[in-house]
Amino acid sequence: MGKIVVWAVLYPIVAHIGIQTSNTHLSVAYLMVLILFFIYFSKIKPLIIKYFFAVAVAGFTFWIIFLNKEYILIQSTPIVALLVLIYTFSKSLTFGKIPIITQFAECVDEKPLNFDKKKYTRMVTIIWLLGFIYMFIQGIIASIWLPVEVWSWVVNTGNYVVIIFIMLGEFLYRNIKFKNDKISFKVFIIRLFHCRLSN
Repeated sequence: MGKIVVWAVLYPIVAHIGIQTSNTHLSVAYLMVLILFFIYFSKIKPLIIKYFFAVAVAGFTFWIIFLNKEYILIQSTPIVALLVLIYTFSKSLTFGKIPIITQFAECVDEKPLNFDKKKYTRMVTIIWLLGFIYMFIQGIIASIWLPVEVWSWVVNTGNYVVIIFIMLGEFLYRNIKFKNDKISFKVFIIRLFHCRLSN
């Protein structure tokens, strides 16, 4: 499942290359295969429902290509992905739930968090949520007002800048704030890659 996450992270790059080279079929085909793999490794039951979703995704993709509407699918994908992230992060901040970043921090630290770290990671979850909301609004505005080639630079590459900025900034600040639990960025990424969310 970890490899699928890597492929999903690479999708914006594939989409950007497809748009800039006017080869959007490649981007759409990549997205279709990615979704099919997600369905294959999902826990959907009974099996007939999993097959139904797979056929529906493949049929919808070929229909989009046939109608020459690849750009609509490509531009809507980041919006849907960000909506899922916004919902997931905001839901984890509700009463009785463990914030997403708190769960990741416990996994990275490989031990339960103290009160200060729980409070800190809750705030970081809010920062990530605000970042996703910013990217969502930015993507909507860019898709309305900018040519698709420029939109791709803003969304498919610009969002990476926002994500890297938040991740690196938080990592550096946390290593200063919590010196006793300081780890290298390499160890941080390796542990983060193996984390699994509980809710």
